[in-house]
Amino acid sequence: MAPPETIGKFEILREIGRGAMGVVYEARDPVLGRTVALKVIQAAAEGDELQGFEERFLDEAKIAAALQHPGIVVVHEVGRDTGTGTLFIALELLRGETLAELARAGPVHWERVMRIVAQVARALHHAHVQGVVHRDIKPANVIVLATGEAKVTDFGIARFESLRGRLTSTGQFIGTPLYTAPEQARVEEVDGRADVFSLASVAYTLLTGRPPFEAPTIPGIVHRVVYEEPVAPSRLVPELPTDVERILARALAKDPDHRYPSAEAFAEDAEDLVAGAPPRHAAGDDLVAVDDPASPHASGVPDGFARGTAAAPVAPDAPPAPHVGGPQPGGDTRTSLPPPRRRASRAPVVAAVAAILGVVALFLWAPRQPPPAPGASPPMPATPAPTAPAAAPAAAPVTAEPARLRIDFDHPLRRGRLRVFVDDELTLDERLTGQQKKTALVFKVHEGSLREELEVAPGLHEVRIEVSWDESKKMERIIGSFRAGATRRLDASLGRMRRDLTLEWHEP
Repeated sequence: MAPPETIGKFEILREIGRGAMGVVYEARDPVLGRTVALKVIQAAAEGDELQGFEERFLDEAKIAAALQHPGIVVVHEVGRDTGTGTLFIALELLRGETLAELARAGPVHWERVMRIVAQVARALHHAHVQGVVHRDIKPANVIVLATGEAKVTDFGIARFESLRGRLTSTGQFIGTPLYTAPEQARVEEVDGRADVFSLASVAYTLLTGRPPFEAPTIPGIVHRVVYEEPVAPSRLVPELPTDVERILARALAKDPDHRYPSAEAFAEDAEDLVAGAPPRHAAGDDLVAVDDPASPHASGVPDGFARGTAAAPVAPDAPPAPHVGGPQPGGDTRTSLPPPRRRASRAPVVAAVAAILGVVALFLWAPRQPPPAPGASPPMPATPAPTAPAAAPAAAPVTAEPARLRIDFDHPLRRGRLRVFVDDELTLDERLTGQQKKTALVFKVHEGSLREELEVAPGLHEVRIEVSWDESKKMERIIGSFRAGATRRLDASLGRMRRDLTLEWHEP
């Protein structure tokens, strides 16, 4: 499809990209005689969905326009085409390469990476001071110009603190899983420290040539982000200075309170390293002297990185590693649960192991005494040794109460099939039937519904729904966070005319 000739006052030259928020054109402003990047909304939605999409688009424009910093792309104009109603944002046209393109060439020297980190972190600090969290820092959203200047783009999912909740439904995952912060993956409230974590993940990717939490599936990536430490970058790049690894470890801390308190502090440490000075904010981390042979850190790997080898691949179908020894990071108490199953099949069985208390009395046998002399007093009986204290009963293993996933599905099919997958595991396979309600001209209209409740382990899961009928099939995915003992309702529907499958979270 050919691009339009004009949008608003702008003359369209060519299409240069597409994204979740719309299409980006290279365009010319005939009034000011400059070339811009013109971002327009995609008009694929209808009704309330279109209105919500337009609101989000305008929110992006307002957020980006309010941020005036050399490290953030400039917004020239926001408007709507009077003829077509198309919304647009005219942005500074940047000519350079994204960090995603830079990373494809392999590991980047640490000094260049630290310079980029410092620039991006200072731009993010400016946004954070204005009450804006980017929430999607990734290699594709940072452009490096020929001058070496780095610019942050696409505040499309950022939000003002005062707009909290308008851009996403509760429990809906937003961001790019490979670079998201643990608290964001758990669908919790986030602040600027989430961007610090994401920027550190990007830096790790540039330094080593691979993302810190890569895995074959989205659930696998999310599990690694929330629960696992990445391989120490020095295992992949042995010549990497210890202080580089040191500041990355702090920026990648699972607990936001253990990270840099601000993006500015992260920037200052990166600038110190480039200048050949020790990082001024790294004194508070837990790095132990590497020349202490008794230290578990004798390998020189800072806390926050795994000490395994770099060659340990992630098995494509390997389940998440079980957690041992207390609560998970972030206060989660993840435990092993059976695979998801229908709630109606049978009540969940909570395994309880009875503690066995054994009390052993120890007796001290007195040495045999010679018989008493005539007229002597009989010997006193030997005093038994104190009874050993009873062993404390072993604590029964705690099994978390399962969460519940309720599927409410409405459809216009006479016959069909519904399949539900949780983390790529088939958990529901049902035939669909619909009753004829009325006839419109020569068309028979059917209506049907299905209500099912499944049990899932607490935590973050990807839910995939597939609907098939005749020779057609529709499939959609959605990610949701589940609390132990709580129920989340997923409303799914198949459109009557266009047969679009939509998924949306609602609280029951």
